Amino acid sequence: MATISISLPDELVHYLDQKVEDKNLLITSILQQWRRQQEDQELAQACSIIDELDLGWTEECQTAAIMDLEVSGL
Repeated sequence: MATISISLPDELVHYLDQKVEDKNLLITSILQQWRRQQEDQELAQACSIIDELDLGWTEECQTAAIMDLEVSGL
């Protein structure tokens, strides 16, 4: 595992020392959450672009596909 060093203001370090048992776990969790948010934003942007291209199904095609799925029992 790679090691990363960060610098924080003394007051924030003092606060973390009082409130958090494992600062490494906290930072890892925050970074993982940030990464998921970035991925969600990228996905939303990609979906928006697809919508603008109007490549989706018409309502009639979508209704027919749903009915076919229901009839198939899946």
